[in-house]
Amino acid sequence: HTTVHRRSSHEPMSPETKPVPAAPAAQKQALLEAFDTVLKAQADQRDAERAAAEARRRGRGVSRLLMVLCTTIVVFTSVYLYVERPDWVFPAPAPPESLAVREASLRIMMANAAQHVEQYHQRTGQWPQTLELAGARGAGVRYERVGTGYRLHGENGEVRLRFDSTEPLPRFIGNSFEVIARRSR
Repeated sequence: HTTVHRRSSHEPMSPETKPVPAAPAAQKQALLEAFDTVLKAQADQRDAERAAAEARRRGRGVSRLLMVLCTTIVVFTSVYLYVERPDWVFPAPAPPESLAVREASLRIMMANAAQHVEQYHQRTGQWPQTLELAGARGAGVRYERVGTGYRLHGENGEVRLRFDSTEPLPRFIGNSFEVIARRSR
């Protein structure tokens, strides 16, 4: 005869006989929510990357348009300046000085050098060895000692003049100041 032993609900169960409890519904829900969160984060990241790529593409399009516009303006302006040559960009060159003006300028420059030489002679009692020693400056004017005086040689382009210290300076200058004054009118 077999006896069935029944346990009461108050008796403790041994570890071998303890049934494995099923995962509670709350844990399953938490795992599903975590999985959904990961999928949503990945989708959001892909959307953000697509939006950034689209913004870069649009930005390149705008910068290309701006570059084309600027290039067009520069080309148009350059062609205009080349063809029209407006005075505000390309002023007309000054007309070359006439022969009379160059001669008058040279006479005045040589007279200035002669005055420096004379002043040096009055201060020291002797003629200077060079124009620079007398304090005179003038490109194209050479100084030469002769006898008891001096001689100046001047050159301005094709104009060549000679002044001798025995010649009166006012006669050498002549109307040079008037010629220069007329030029500037």
